[in-house]
Amino acid sequence: MVDRERHPVEQWFRRRGLPSVVRGRPTHVLVRSVPALAFLIVLGFVVDALALIDGTSDEDFERLIQNDAYLLGYDALLIGWVVFPTVGAWLANRWLRRHTTGEPDRAATVTAIVVIAFYALAFPVLEKLMGTTDDIVLQIVVNVLQVLGALAVTVVGGGSVLAWAVRAAVRQLGTLGTMASRALPLLLLFTVFGFFTAELWQATAVLTRQQMWLVAGLFAVAALLFLGAMLSDEVRTLAGAALPAVDPGKLRGSPLESFLDEPVAAGPVRLRPVERVNMVLVLVLAEAFQAAVFGVVMFVFFVVFGVLAVRPEVMKAWSNQNPTVGNLFGVQVPVPNQLLHVSIFLAAFSALYFVASTVTDERYRRSFFEPLVDHLAVSLAARQVYLTRWR
Repeated sequence: MVDRERHPVEQWFRRRGLPSVVRGRPTHVLVRSVPALAFLIVLGFVVDALALIDGTSDEDFERLIQNDAYLLGYDALLIGWVVFPTVGAWLANRWLRRHTTGEPDRAATVTAIVVIAFYALAFPVLEKLMGTTDDIVLQIVVNVLQVLGALAVTVVGGGSVLAWAVRAAVRQLGTLGTMASRALPLLLLFTVFGFFTAELWQATAVLTRQQMWLVAGLFAVAALLFLGAMLSDEVRTLAGAALPAVDPGKLRGSPLESFLDEPVAAGPVRLRPVERVNMVLVLVLAEAFQAAVFGVVMFVFFVVFGVLAVRPEVMKAWSNQNPTVGNLFGVQVPVPNQLLHVSIFLAAFSALYFVASTVTDERYRRSFFEPLVDHLAVSLAARQVYLTRWR
């Protein structure tokens, strides 16, 4: 039976990206896993649609993309590869919030079971009928493992952390524009110069796509390690400071508002290691999403710039290879592979440069970190009230 006072408070912490504050065993795991499964289902449909289109030969694909309507629809589907699953997860999350304000009703539990069964068992059968998979048994095993992974992430509160980090990054898009306008001029001076360097084309052309992703991953790991070390200091400073006073205005409308008049334990309750990791993680993810968006913008810029400014014969001279049909995550794109490799490298470098710039820029720290630090300060004060009442 759900504690009707405690449950809304714990849901409030989860929506703030701090599931580690919640004490006790995880509840309603099946229902809370629906947004992650919705993301996987919509992504699966989009990927299957692209796979059906890409079943054509390279010659047929080159002929079809000469049609403007076909090219527009194909490009829209490529964009939908990112947009549609995200929208599906967002809509499922709105549904989830309506059904987890109290004890989830039986219909919500049944819906979650149906979604799990559809993705684990029915979806592979549908893919077999569409011809997008050959081994239905293997596909069922893969989907079952993905469902188990989604449930495991739900148990540890990974979805709450990810959802809050995305919302925080979206709220800070104005800051991203400010930083981009300040970082781009010097960055473009270096990257555009590198783009016209034949040695870069030759070095990236001989790499396989897996090796190219490893190079980009190395830049990403360096950025995350840098962010983790810097933000750990921020959290340590915040947690070691005096207990922040609870501002009734900031908690007005929250489930904790009615408990503010009750006595609170003297002195802050020390953060558990998992709580400290949780707080660092939400900060790192919020910053990482901004860097990723910046990297994607740079990737698109160099792809478009290369298509407009570099002829195929020039690409051949620079890379010492004949331009081949582009392939991105198993999907054919109307861009040469050689251009994709150069653009991936420059985009990864640009994202790392962006992270370094944001960390050292005082104006960005004020506009980006101070709201997040205030968010954590309010959460720590609310945590004190929560632990005093239900520890």
